Amino acid sequence: SITRIRQLAGAAVQHRPVQTRSVAVTASGEGEASAPPKVVFLGSPSCVCGVLDMLWQKKEGGDGTAPFDLCAVVTQPPRRVKKKAAAKTPIHERAEELGVERVWYPASAKDEEFLADLESLAPDLCITAAYGQYLPKRFLRTPRLGTLNLHPSLLPRWRGASPVQKALVEGDDETGISILYTVTKMDAGPIALQRSIPLHGNETADGLLVDLFDWGAELLIDQVFPRVFTGDLSMETATPQDEALVTKAGLIAKADGNLWPHNETAFQMRNKARGYVGWPGVRLPVACTGSKKAPPVGCRVKVEDVEVISFESLGLDGEGSDRPLEELLWVPARNGREAAIGVRSAVDPENVLLVRKLHIPGKNEVSAKLFYKGYMKAQPATWLMPEDEARIGQDSIKKAKKTRQRREAA
Repeated sequence: SITRIRQLAGAAVQHRPVQTRSVAVTASGEGEASAPPKVVFLGSPSCVCGVLDMLWQKKEGGDGTAPFDLCAVVTQPPRRVKKKAAAKTPIHERAEELGVERVWYPASAKDEEFLADLESLAPDLCITAAYGQYLPKRFLRTPRLGTLNLHPSLLPRWRGASPVQKALVEGDDETGISILYTVTKMDAGPIALQRSIPLHGNETADGLLVDLFDWGAELLIDQVFPRVFTGDLSMETATPQDEALVTKAGLIAKADGNLWPHNETAFQMRNKARGYVGWPGVRLPVACTGSKKAPPVGCRVKVEDVEVISFESLGLDGEGSDRPLEELLWVPARNGREAAIGVRSAVDPENVLLVRKLHIPGKNEVSAKLFYKGYMKAQPATWLMPEDEARIGQDSIKKAKKTRQRREAA
């Protein structure tokens, strides 16, 4: 939660005392009273709805914050999902619920009509958070005070589309929020403000992403806006990033979620489960069967609710220590610990990845106990090597082809 984020950061966010009226900074550096600065917000997914909510709630100022006019929201256009009707983005829907006067959803941020409308509006400042489109130079030239981006990582570490996922998968011991000026190069602008929090190994990408964006919105309104609106902070006075320290967080592929016990430790597999919760999810290639006679069949089992414990702490009394490492373990409930399926790594046999929820394709998600009864009790289940996993898809294609041929023959 945002409260926990504040606690991890060391203290609750403190409001910075500011003037109660806006000041327009002229070319000569002198200020004069004016209408509240015009702010435009750009975002799309549900994880940044909290940012929009906070901007809307605090636009009148008060409690030491400067007033501003949230005059428009920009988001991705409605899109069809499979055969369903085109759906608006969560930010689009939320902006309409709040009663935002202008909600724009251009097919591209390069759209001529959209850019003309933005120039006509003449915003003082634009704010982006997971908008999802490249902003052209013409856009960046429009807001008088620039464009600020909320990025959930400690830049320059993890520039790109999946910073939170990458931080968790790579086992980083800290992360945070960066508020930076937007330039034409992705996530490369100077940093207006950056704050960090420690990571303890139990965070997941979905919850952490929301918390960091919510925290970023607080910091933006309470600490960055006052300095930007009074001219104390600008693109020129913000802190440049060290290009020598850049690491990239690119787009995530479905195959990234595969677990490989032959060369990944239990902690590496756990970190994948933390970072890839939701999309793409994590899958363990397994050979299993529910029959005493039929041979095990390869499948990709989606796993959730995982943790790592030492093999010794399982208390199996020698049972399992002489089994092949690739054989999955049944770990019954004991001493307040839920029943689980244990996965031992070939490179980390002293630790075990415990899995409590499993989902075989085409079937309902089941508990570890039901998976054991249905797919491990008759014959041992084992994890697969990459070369064996690669045949799963090929076998499925061959099976589907044979099924189709039988139907056509009938």
